[in-house]
Amino acid sequence: MRQDKLSIYLCRLLRHAPGDAGLDMDRHGWVSTQQLIDNVSRAGRYHLTMSQLEQLVANDSKGRYRFSLDKRRIKACQGHSIPWVEPELTPAAPPAWLYHGTTEQAWRAIQESGYISRMSRHAVHMQAEVSKAWQSARRWRQAPVVLKIDARAMAADGIPFGLSDNGVWCTERVEQKYVCDVLRPSV
Repeated sequence: MRQDKLSIYLCRLLRHAPGDAGLDMDRHGWVSTQQLIDNVSRAGRYHLTMSQLEQLVANDSKGRYRFSLDKRRIKACQGHSIPWVEPELTPAAPPAWLYHGTTEQAWRAIQESGYISRMSRHAVHMQAEVSKAWQSARRWRQAPVVLKIDARAMAADGIPFGLSDNGVWCTERVEQKYVCDVLRPSV
C-alpha cells in the first residue's frame, strides 16, 4: 500500500468527512485512535495498524496530524471544513512576514475580491517559511504563486492570529493591501 494514498485518505477523514468512516469526532477534531484504525480497516479500502499510523504521523512533511500524549486520540492540526469543529489555535503575534501558497488563477480572484478568503475552511493558512508556502502552492497542480504578507502591519491593525500545532499561521481573512509581493517560480 502506498503511504501517500493512505495519508490523503486519513486527511480527508480527519479534516473533512469523519462520517465517511463512522468516526465520533469531538468539537476540536479529536477522534479515538482505535476507532480510526478499526473503522478504516473494517471499510476494506485500507488495512491500518497502529504502527502504520505512527509512521504516517511521524513522517508527514506538513505535520498535519497529532496524537494526544497517550496516543489514544488523534486529530488533524488545521484545515478542517467541518463547520462545527473549532481548531485549537494558540493566539500569537506573527513574524513580520508570512507566506500564502496559491495559484495565478486564485491570485486574480483575490485581486477582484480585494482579500484572501478562508474559503470553506476555518481560516486563511499562512507559513513563516516561504519553502512551506511553495509546497502548498504546488499541490494545486496549476500555475503556483506565493503571496508575501505583511503580517506585522496586520497585527498592528488589530487583526488576530492563531498558530496551529504544526506551525501554520491562521487568521480569518487577509485584505489585499497586506499582500506586498507576488513570488513566482524561477524558470
